[in-house]
Amino acid sequence: MKSNEQAALVKLKRELEKTLNLVDYRVFGSKARGEESPESDIDVMIEVENYTPEVEALIDELVFEINLDHDCLISAVIFGSKELHEGPLRESPIYKSISREGIRI
Repeated sequence: MKSNEQAALVKLKRELEKTLNLVDYRVFGSKARGEESPESDIDVMIEVENYTPEVEALIDELVFEINLDHDCLISAVIFGSKELHEGPLRESPIYKSISREGIRI
């Protein structure tokens, strides 16, 4: 992973921690596996305590600004803790994949 991408991930986590109750934050996909190509984005799983449309909008805005500032492409997948741990989302293929290969930042 490039230094600008690492800096973007750290900045995003700090900003999320300042504004939300961040439960989990992981990089997954080709960057986590070390199989990235020059066109690869940075797949990030963000788990927040309470997931609402307002929280999603806030995260989307943060990701957009950080992508511009750091010349990278972060793609976020957002989960709420309740839906993830008490609902069917924990059985979803993407969450199972993130659980196996995701790297906590």
